[in-house]
Amino acid sequence: MGVLVEKITLTARFKADLADVEETVISEIYHLFKEYKEIVNDLLGFAVDKHITSFVELYHAKYRELRQRYPTLPSNHIINACRCATSIYRSFIELRRLGMCKKEKPMFEGRVIWLSKHLFRLNAEGWRASIAVHGGRWITLRLLHGEYHNKFKEMRPSEIQLVLKRDGNLYLNVSFSQMVMLPEISVDAKVIAVDINENVIAYGNNNFIERIVTNEGIIRTRYFLKRRRIQTKIRDKQLQYRLLEKYKGREWKRIREIYYKAAKKIISRALEIGATVIVMEDLEQLNEEDKGSDELNGRIHRWSYKRFQRILEYQAKLHGLNVIYINPAYTSKICPVCGDELSQSQSGRRLMICRRCGLEEDRDVIAVKNLTKRYYEECVSTKTSQNPSFMSGDQTYVGSPSSPRKPLDDMRGEG
Repeated sequence: MGVLVEKITLTARFKADLADVEETVISEIYHLFKEYKEIVNDLLGFAVDKHITSFVELYHAKYRELRQRYPTLPSNHIINACRCATSIYRSFIELRRLGMCKKEKPMFEGRVIWLSKHLFRLNAEGWRASIAVHGGRWITLRLLHGEYHNKFKEMRPSEIQLVLKRDGNLYLNVSFSQMVMLPEISVDAKVIAVDINENVIAYGNNNFIERIVTNEGIIRTRYFLKRRRIQTKIRDKQLQYRLLEKYKGREWKRIREIYYKAAKKIISRALEIGATVIVMEDLEQLNEEDKGSDELNGRIHRWSYKRFQRILEYQAKLHGLNVIYINPAYTSKICPVCGDELSQSQSGRRLMICRRCGLEEDRDVIAVKNLTKRYYEECVSTKTSQNPSFMSGDQTYVGSPSSPRKPLDDMRGEG
């Protein structure tokens, strides 16, 4: 049986210990954030004026000018600022297209700095990070850590985000990469299909279906109404900001705990039954569709299904399970037995019935069965046409358990 080797990226968050850091070092950090903000906003203004969305084009147009203006700043900070500016401008264009942004032009608030691998050094044994600043100097920060961070010691850091909070605390979001070996996607594989809804996650295959009640939609709506009351009733802007941040943090902690527990339960069940593939719906376009109702559109935008999918995906791959995404069209509206269109059953709000074969099932059960069915249909189609219509991530098929000599990204760079 062949083996797929894939590079996955995990992010760990550290808080920098600034208790014993000298004032000159802290000033250096603040100065770096100030200059980075100036550079990114300069690049954004130029990109908007010239309608530039390409990093390469923006880099060639502005790099020399910025190097002359900031001669002591490491050149990679300017390169990363170009990447940041083009990323922000592209997102701005997309949000304007979707009608989700009314601003005339994008602005960078200056609370985040991207650091490529040339601008930082990480000592995982002592959990210390060194960051390149002006004049070829490096500053070293001690990172507060816990038992959770120990699993990252064997991984290779690839990128860091410096995040400066309004309360003065400094955080480092460190991206680690790891090569994992995944089983081959084939028609013989045992799968678990996952159907994600606002308040329920259903998973299983043709042999069993289980549900996890998340109540995410209810939790999101409660916090949304709480934030709206704060915005309308509290006039003090600083107090309003503190309360909004507090409830935002509480909301995400509750949702994150639900996501990790759900992912753990699904993966445990997959390992228990010997499944090697997890199948999910490709919901990439869900937020772009107008549902015809402001209330429904708001609920969809508050629902962070993509985050759950990412959590489940990387957790699954760490456990040696492959993950693929299937076209979600009509998964809860077509009969998984005969393929006929389903109708709403009079027996219950979520029950669907097939007039041709008489199947009557909950719509979540139907979705799970249809996802399972589509996986095997895609596998058969791929096998006969030799033109795969689905694949997960950047994968290298090596045909044996041994890892490739270099990660896929490095191979691309050479070729």
